[in-house]
Amino acid sequence: MTDNSHPLKGVFFGIVTVLIWAAFPIFTKISFEEALTPSDVNILRYATAGIFMLPFLLRRGFSGIPPIGLLIIVCGAGVPYLMTVSQGLQYSSAGHFALITPSTMLLCSTLGGCLLFKEPFGPMRMLGMVMVLCGLVLVGIDSLHTQVSSWQGDALFVLGGFLWSCFTLSLRQWHIEPLHATAVVACLSMLLCVPLFVLDSESQLLTASWQILATQAVYQGLFSAILALIFYSQAVSVLGPGKGAIFGAIVPGVSLLMAIGILGEPATLLQYAGVVVIFTGVIVTLELIKPARKQQKPV
Repeated sequence: MTDNSHPLKGVFFGIVTVLIWAAFPIFTKISFEEALTPSDVNILRYATAGIFMLPFLLRRGFSGIPPIGLLIIVCGAGVPYLMTVSQGLQYSSAGHFALITPSTMLLCSTLGGCLLFKEPFGPMRMLGMVMVLCGLVLVGIDSLHTQVSSWQGDALFVLGGFLWSCFTLSLRQWHIEPLHATAVVACLSMLLCVPLFVLDSESQLLTASWQILATQAVYQGLFSAILALIFYSQAVSVLGPGKGAIFGAIVPGVSLLMAIGILGEPATLLQYAGVVVIFTGVIVTLELIKPARKQQKPV
């Protein structure tokens, strides 16, 4: 069942999650400029997170989560998810990723919430979702026209969005606490990183500077893999899978603004308009602004 906390508490958790995840492209781009490989980033992310969360998992164990639940949450938010979208970026553009993965995640989470948990789906929520999807199209439309993409990469982006929606729905299905879910994903993903290190012949972990390794370990392992996952899980607990998933759709817009401010990357008027539409759609979906009801005058 959904946490009975005030909805604004869930909104706060979602906003913090967005701010952390939106910085992911920036930190990842910096790591690639320093010659780290995608596997190196994964290893730093989950090895750091796994080490920090291991004491908690040893105390708590896997109680309350069936084997199928363990499989789903690890695939949905762990190494399999990250490797899926990373592989998709080898075939397709970042613009397609920013459009397809959040859209798929939002649609699957909302549909699953309605079918599995009977979440209400009124006209205001439908309007908000349509606005978010339209905003995502505006943010990514320039990349769709200017960058070469393939159906293989786009299919992997769809799979990535589906995997993350499965993680979102699983939190509700098995009533998994945020800290417990984070510990399971981090520690089991840490084990999956072992073959990544062995198989990656181009790994730069042994030659990179300690400053680069420390920066990536802190952001990828502590902020992105632990704190953001805890906050996201808490947002889902408070708001439900459908509304909680809406925050994943905000990430491309906030990433765009961060890239403009920090990396100096250019943006078009369509992209700015898309960010405004996305934020407005989120406000409508979360029902932060409700239409005023006409009061009947006493006869």
